[in-house]
Amino acid sequence: MNAEKNIYRGLKIFFGFLVTMMGVAAAGLIAIVVILNNSAELQNVIMTAVKQIPNGINAVELVSSPIFIAMVLANIFLYGLLFFFTRRFFKNLQLNRIFVEENVHTAKKISVVLALLSLTVYLPNVYTNIAGLTSDASIIDLTYIVGAVIVWALAKILEKANAIAEENELTV
Repeated sequence: MNAEKNIYRGLKIFFGFLVTMMGVAAAGLIAIVVILNNSAELQNVIMTAVKQIPNGINAVELVSSPIFIAMVLANIFLYGLLFFFTRRFFKNLQLNRIFVEENVHTAKKISVVLALLSLTVYLPNVYTNIAGLTSDASIIDLTYIVGAVIVWALAKILEKANAIAEENELTV
């Protein structure tokens, strides 16, 4: 039992780290956009260096596109939410709070985030394809949809298990 709690603790820490990394990624992306769009001198230095990199100009065009940045930030935000809710779930497992309503709500939130990710994860690729910067783009990822349905079903099972656990508490 103690080893199991250590696993839950480790997973909670791991997903906490991933939430932090999503925050760092968002802050870094915003910093790059601000620096590239506000410093003409730095833009000239970067453009000179970028011209030597294959497809380097395309990367600068993407970073200066508000639509592309919004799509990437939306994905970072959704991944951050996914990691946050997963961390919350493992925190409850570590505290031995299994049959609680919070876990049902958390599982349902995870399924919603997965469903949203199935729609948004490839939007940056679609945008680069439309802009002519790449030639392959997928529109939807079925993995996220299947994951969302499975997590939603588990949330429903957990909801029924909560009702049974509550009924057992009242009869004892």
